[in-house]
Amino acid sequence: MKKRKRLEKMMEKKRRRKEQDKAVKLARAVAEGRDLDEERRVQEANAASGAGHARREQKWLRRIEEAKNRFKVCVDCSYEDQMTQKEIGSLSTQIRYCYAINKRSPNPVFLSVPSLSGETYEKLAKVEGFPERWKARAFSWSDKSLVEMHAAERAKLVMLTSDAENTLEHLDDGKIYVIGGIVDRNRLKFATKDRAEELGIETACLPISDHLKLFSTRVLTCNHVFDILLKYRQHGNDWKKAMLDVLPKRKDAQEGNEGGGGG
Repeated sequence: MKKRKRLEKMMEKKRRRKEQDKAVKLARAVAEGRDLDEERRVQEANAASGAGHARREQKWLRRIEEAKNRFKVCVDCSYEDQMTQKEIGSLSTQIRYCYAINKRSPNPVFLSVPSLSGETYEKLAKVEGFPERWKARAFSWSDKSLVEMHAAERAKLVMLTSDAENTLEHLDDGKIYVIGGIVDRNRLKFATKDRAEELGIETACLPISDHLKLFSTRVLTCNHVFDILLKYRQHGNDWKKAMLDVLPKRKDAQEGNEGGGGG
């Protein structure tokens, strides 16, 4: 009963937020003097003729063409046997967020997910369009390991881990940045660093404490790390702006002095 009440309260809060967002957008459109009825008519006509889809597809192709000369990102799912079912469910959701972020981004990257199998794959397989439609949006996956999937690019792999001694000062377009697919990083501390050392892969940590003061845990979700990487490039290689744009309010992130250790 308690769980049901919490869920109902959360859904009601989400519904109210959507209504508020809709009202704000409507007020803004009216203030700008836009003809909403005409916009709706054009949108429906484009949907019926397929013109809207064709335009979006051309826009995507232009954006992804530029990604061929950009860094790549990988979410390594080789830790499933160390996680609970709840954590596995959270990981599958985070991968969905990464895909959605990438699809909407003005500067998308090629996103790969190795070791995707078991329960993580089963949960994603329930998502409409996975994996076939995802492939058309710069997404690739394999049940093979990280080094097997990227055998030809092994030297380019960089494992992102908060336990690394090396701080990531800038993103190299010749690299593949690997995000460990772990939900509870406090319980599995050093798991990504140990795996990188075992595989002989370079490690680096995001320069969080170089730019921000966090008054809560520095542990980030996979989708937060992914979004920061994309926002870094979107904001002209500005780590601070990227982090402030992505980190949730519960992290209580504040601008800090330049310098200090990476996080």
